[in-house]
Amino acid sequence: MTVRIAIFGRRWVRWSLLICCAVSGVAAVALVIYGGVLSASLALPKSDEHPPLLIYGAPHLLKPGEPVAETGVFDRLHRLGYRAVPVVQTPGDYAAAEDAIDLYLHAQEESRQPPRRVQLELKDGVITNVVSVQERETIPFVALEPPLLSGMRGGSRQVREWVPYNRIPPAVITAVLAVEDRRFFSHYGVDPVAIGRALWANLMRGGVVQGGSTITQQLAKNLFYSPQRTMERKLREVVAAFVMEWKYRKEEILESYLNEIYLGQAGSVSIYGIGEAAHRYFAKPLEALSIEEIALVAGLIKGPNTYSPTKNLEHATLRRNVVLRRLRDEGLLTEDAWKEAVNRPVRVSLPEDVVTDAPYFVDYLLRQVEAGTGMGIPEGARIYSTLDPFMQQLATEALHKGLAKLEQQYPALREGESPLQGAVVVLEARTGQLRAMVGGREYRASQFNRAAQAHRQAGSLFKPFVYLAAFEAARSDGSTGVTPATMLADEPVSFESGSGPWSPQNYDRQFRGPVTVRAALEQSLNVPAVRTAHRLGIGSINRLLRGFGIQGALPDNLSIALGSASVSLLEITSAYGGLANGGVGVKTVALTNLVRESGDTLWSPLLDRHQAVSAQGAYLATSLLKGVLDRGTGSKARVWGLRGPVAGKTGTTDGYRDAWFVGYTPELVIGVWVGFDDERAIRLTGSQAALPIWVDVARRLIPADSPDFAVPSGIVSRTIDPRTGQLATAQCPERVTEVFLEGTERSVYCEVHGGGFWERVKQTFGLS
Repeated sequence: MTVRIAIFGRRWVRWSLLICCAVSGVAAVALVIYGGVLSASLALPKSDEHPPLLIYGAPHLLKPGEPVAETGVFDRLHRLGYRAVPVVQTPGDYAAAEDAIDLYLHAQEESRQPPRRVQLELKDGVITNVVSVQERETIPFVALEPPLLSGMRGGSRQVREWVPYNRIPPAVITAVLAVEDRRFFSHYGVDPVAIGRALWANLMRGGVVQGGSTITQQLAKNLFYSPQRTMERKLREVVAAFVMEWKYRKEEILESYLNEIYLGQAGSVSIYGIGEAAHRYFAKPLEALSIEEIALVAGLIKGPNTYSPTKNLEHATLRRNVVLRRLRDEGLLTEDAWKEAVNRPVRVSLPEDVVTDAPYFVDYLLRQVEAGTGMGIPEGARIYSTLDPFMQQLATEALHKGLAKLEQQYPALREGESPLQGAVVVLEARTGQLRAMVGGREYRASQFNRAAQAHRQAGSLFKPFVYLAAFEAARSDGSTGVTPATMLADEPVSFESGSGPWSPQNYDRQFRGPVTVRAALEQSLNVPAVRTAHRLGIGSINRLLRGFGIQGALPDNLSIALGSASVSLLEITSAYGGLANGGVGVKTVALTNLVRESGDTLWSPLLDRHQAVSAQGAYLATSLLKGVLDRGTGSKARVWGLRGPVAGKTGTTDGYRDAWFVGYTPELVIGVWVGFDDERAIRLTGSQAALPIWVDVARRLIPADSPDFAVPSGIVSRTIDPRTGQLATAQCPERVTEVFLEGTERSVYCEVHGGGFWERVKQTFGLS
């Protein structure tokens, strides 16, 4: 019996060995076959394969009259990779002095401009002259190159700036190899020494603290396999690493790795490659990075989100210092250089809460391009947009800071499931070009664009258009028509509606008696606006709103005077742009040009301009809206430091669900909305919630010496008594200058305070 068991045991061992050998042989054959298939199909990416769609901002013009600090000239230069130097020698250099900026411009491919040197002459921080150094002549302006905003590749938001191996600084290669694969140039794709070292470290620590994958294995995993950790995937990765090492030179593998490696997020943009990391984190070209900046980039490879300097500065600093210490220990960095580097604080170009690529704008831009062209956007194309990154940054910062301040002042705003939201839009009045768009508080949390996609009741923002329609109608009514001095009754009134009598109320539930149109709009009174709409007729108001680009459903009842129609912030801001532009409505555009990779133009949107109302009518509306900021519901703006001639209007919807402010100069239109996505009440007015954010943006974008609105022909002015709306006399206690359409001006002297005899005599003899 014992002999039989022994014989059976020997046979079982023999068969087990045979089965193991057979399985191993089959596995080996399978791996060989798999390797053969890979050798035929596996290919490293190249710089010219699947180029990303690149999106650029608008070029900034440097011209006489521009204040350097207020318009962010140095910030713009740094974003474009310019560097301050003592003496300007090569493209990308600039030297700033009190009386001049010496600037060596980069080549500009899109405008076929070679590198050139210009000098900006300054006086009191303002550009007074632009001189071409080579031609030694004055030029009207010079344009900085369009800044790169974002890109699309493979369906995701990313920009990969491919850097050839011969352009990668040796210090970058040294730092990456020091922490990721010290034996890269001596192994054949898999490093047994590194694997053994990792196993020992993990055994001693009782967990996975170190990996043994080579750079070649990491590249194989990133390019060809899922991140799922299985033995099968690991075997495939090993085979792929051997195949790559057999098929390509070490330099080619390293070039692909350094250009394909994921290195974190900048807003909604995924950062791939060392070139893009240098641009996104430090706003520098790769070759301009210091050793501590190189160490930070190299340290990101281990955990791009864990060690991101925009998410956790402490972790990023510790990881950077690990890399610097490794360089010192291996004799690649001197003791003095190491001490100097580790003692420098980590500084990145933009903090985490400033979204660097304007994601809401980019989404809107891509939709506009696809709608305009009716086709997909080809790979490698370039979109030249209208966005101004400096304005975008200011608008984003103002919204984030303003919403946080509101929550601090009014703790009830922090209650509820959804956070307080807001949006900001900045437009150029004459062209309709979209300069900045912030569609919400945090793009990563919600991609819903509250500037363009949300439609909310506009409230009092519609009142200026009610009075404007009345001014336009006054052309045929003459002196009996509505003017800024017309007296309106702010008294209880009822109108018949489909649901019964309707009695409009002012926000404070108070009535003021007779008031001028100017006072009614400056104080945003509801009852006079409804009375004017009733006198005028709903049809003429709705036609005028359509002319200014309001596209949604408009109610066919008197509630239109109080903004019961729903609009987007972009839509209503564009409508106010028509007022700023002298009654000329301009359709909003987000790009100037779409070109193929070859440089051929694919599409350029046409400028859509139309005369919505007369220049004279628009000027009267603007005059009233200037009063809103000087004396009315927006007067706090002056207390908070707003300067220059500005017109604007607060908006507060019924139930205090939405707060608005839209204001403009002859050049810029800025709109702000604040509210909750679920439309619950914020219990704040437009002047309380939206105006502070608007002022924060406007103060930094509107210069104090901004030009006033041009007075068109056909406008006359008269001195009136604001209590009666009639021509003022020497006995009137108040006298103000009012503007009128020619032919509608007042001709009757004040009948309350008396007098007017000498005024009539002066007028008769042309002495007034």
